[in-house]
Amino acid sequence: MGDLREGMPNIVRFLLAASSLMVLGMPHPSRITREAVIAVARALLEEEGPEALAMREVARRLGVRAPSLYGYVDGRDGLIRLLIARGLDELGEALVAATPADASAVDRVHAIADGYIDFAFRCPRLFSLALGPCPDEHVVAAVHGETASAPLMEAVALLTGEETRLNVAQSLWSLVHGYVTLELAGQFRLGGTPRAALHEMIALYCDALGDERGETTANTVNS
Repeated sequence: MGDLREGMPNIVRFLLAASSLMVLGMPHPSRITREAVIAVARALLEEEGPEALAMREVARRLGVRAPSLYGYVDGRDGLIRLLIARGLDELGEALVAATPADASAVDRVHAIADGYIDFAFRCPRLFSLALGPCPDEHVVAAVHGETASAPLMEAVALLTGEETRLNVAQSLWSLVHGYVTLELAGQFRLGGTPRAALHEMIALYCDALGDERGETTANTVNS
């Protein structure tokens, strides 16, 4: 039995061939993974900003229809939650990687500050999304925020002890995050070396904490 296409008009053969190529080139919905959805959404975020995060565009880039994505993500808000969680997790990993295990507490704080800044400049829009407001913020922060904050909390615990580490960590985070926010916005227009100035502030703050802890210890011993 010969090829059934032999007796077909050329236009029909062309259409059959084109449709076959489209099917072969387009991912089947069952082959899409949540990781693939996150990767495409992240690329879209960094290229065009959070306003461009639309299910239809993510689906178009994956080569499927938008309804196919709802088995992997709960709409646009769900997509944003996934990106925020990914950003917080990667931030935590970056801070761990930036922190020398055998460094002093003060040196760890400086290294964490540099890791925080470098992460922000490496993926600024993911950073801004992860550290900004989000749907169900308390849920995302509770699960993934601890990953991002753990390196600083551990370093500060070595510096001040457990009792005051939360307040101190939040103060240092505010200092570094404020610098990053201004730097990303291009607000240091007067020149100078703002990053060096930040580290000077961190050093002064840590020195003051050390002095205060020393006085507290001395008072406790004398009493």
